[in-house]
Amino acid sequence: MKTMFKEEKLFIANIIKIFTALRKTEIEVYEWDESVVRQGRLQNAPDFYKLTKKRANLTFSGWALAHSIVKADYLDKRNLTMPGLGFLLQANDLIDFSKSSIELKPRASEVLNDFSLTSLSGRVGQGIAILYGHHLGLKFTSHLSSHVNSLHSTSSGIKHKKEKMADFLFADTSNKTYLIESKGTFTQTDNNPSKIKSVLKSALQNQVDPWMKRLNPLPSNGYVVYSCLREGSWCPSSLSVVDPSNDNDESAVVPFNPEQVMRENYGTWLRVMGLPQAAKRLIRLPDTKSSENYEPIPTKTRFMTVKIGEREFALPYLPYIRFPHLPFDTLVVGIDLSVLMAISTVIESPDLQLSDLLISILPKEYEQKETVSIFPDGSFLGMIHLRSYFKETIISI
Repeated sequence: MKTMFKEEKLFIANIIKIFTALRKTEIEVYEWDESVVRQGRLQNAPDFYKLTKKRANLTFSGWALAHSIVKADYLDKRNLTMPGLGFLLQANDLIDFSKSSIELKPRASEVLNDFSLTSLSGRVGQGIAILYGHHLGLKFTSHLSSHVNSLHSTSSGIKHKKEKMADFLFADTSNKTYLIESKGTFTQTDNNPSKIKSVLKSALQNQVDPWMKRLNPLPSNGYVVYSCLREGSWCPSSLSVVDPSNDNDESAVVPFNPEQVMRENYGTWLRVMGLPQAAKRLIRLPDTKSSENYEPIPTKTRFMTVKIGEREFALPYLPYIRFPHLPFDTLVVGIDLSVLMAISTVIESPDLQLSDLLISILPKEYEQKETVSIFPDGSFLGMIHLRSYFKETIISI
């Protein structure tokens, strides 16, 4: 037990080192006109600030960034090699989390080889893109490729495994859907309009446009979100955004239900919480019944509950919390208890729609604390001292 406490304390100390210095940070946001992005070469000596519109900065906490990167990692079922927190421990050597405007540490772009740098910047870009989706008022996220695979849409003639796709499919409680493609870089040293436009145009044409026309119902909108994190403050880190208009093309061939986006959103977080079987039961993948490892019957599962603000949250049960002299805060993941109860209800009653239940459950916004992140969908990640105020509950899920 002493060894476990020592290792846990070391891990927690590293997490705290990253995030305690950061209460809130921000990144500048610039919106590009779609027609400018789609045109050919820009005129000579283009002016970035004349070509774009400055929008309100995107503000977020270090915990929110951690939360979004963990979620992005688990949304993509193809790649769970280094879930978000392990990545962030490494990213602490690259990203300066202590500044009011997020930036890279000096010479960060020289630390890793090109492949590693591209991978890391891409994952940060995905995390920031999810936060931007929340900024737009969107609550639920699925990974587009995983979503299309789950629909078995190869029957529609789309060879999606070889095609480029936008990263994320978002949905809101009104059943509208949105695409977001994320891009990220650590090497754009300034707001070079030609280079940034080139990235936006390629992503728009190759990853957003095709899927704005193929999904049915058609997405209400699509976005390319390009995060450029930089060293030093002479040119602050920036987020460039372009959103194409929907042309209402009637050729959509991949049918889907926004309800499924919500289920995949929560199925992802159940997997983060160590509940993969419950995730399968919620998502109802077409091939799960044929899987040897699939258990279709909900099981009674023990959770801990804690109160944050006016809401209760359910966390995976941790047996060692019973030790009376636990000396440190604990890193935990969890979910709004009311949302978990709704998930339990739809798992046990297949004819019910999760979207119908969530309308009256999810608040307009959650009360945030310094060492936690609570997303609009009710998922939770952060550091709390459990010993003094946790309870236990049993939920069939």
